[in-house]
Amino acid sequence: MILEKNNFIISCDENNSYILEVVDYLESKTNDIMNFFELDSLNSKRKIIIYNNLELYKSHIEQFYEYHDYMCADTNDGNINLLSLEEAHKTKEHEDMTLDELKSTILHEFVHICQQESELEHIDNDIIWFWEALATNLGNPEAFSKVVIKATNEEINNFNSLSQNYPIAFTIGNYMLNNYNHDDILEYVKYPSKLLKDSEKILNSAREWSIIKKISR
Repeated sequence: MILEKNNFIISCDENNSYILEVVDYLESKTNDIMNFFELDSLNSKRKIIIYNNLELYKSHIEQFYEYHDYMCADTNDGNINLLSLEEAHKTKEHEDMTLDELKSTILHEFVHICQQESELEHIDNDIIWFWEALATNLGNPEAFSKVVIKATNEEINNFNSLSQNYPIAFTIGNYMLNNYNHDDILEYVKYPSKLLKDSEKILNSAREWSIIKKISR
């Protein structure tokens, strides 16, 4: 089944009976995400590819990096790739995933798409914590809680191996959205070299903010 909408083309198995509900949800939310990034449209419609085979999705991921059980969606190839609800239930990390969580996961990935579109320069190594800071806060904030940041900057920069990586990214993003001007955040999106220059200061300040606020899980 292929469904084409304003900003995306969704490809899935006809047996995924919940797809129309997913599409309606995305159509109601994606404009707000694009407005944050000040995008009138995407350069091209992005595909949303729903995998009905966990092993095929693992193979897809392993073209880019090592697969981990928490991984169920990505934008590595410029499209949104994700496990179907049925296949997500086969993983330990997502065995209880709900349809609402699936929908918000796709929206999380759509934030990544908009960030990709907004970049005006590219650096060799993406600052993953920043990508996830925006995606968790703008795409699926209901899935995360703020935490006291105890990890070092080096550990945060080694994001895929970081314990509590997404809650930490969510906390950093919450700090930035509440303490930085929108224009300044967009500058970091457009020019990641500026973010790289300021990252130590941002991480140190976010850590102090999380402690002062006495944030707890």
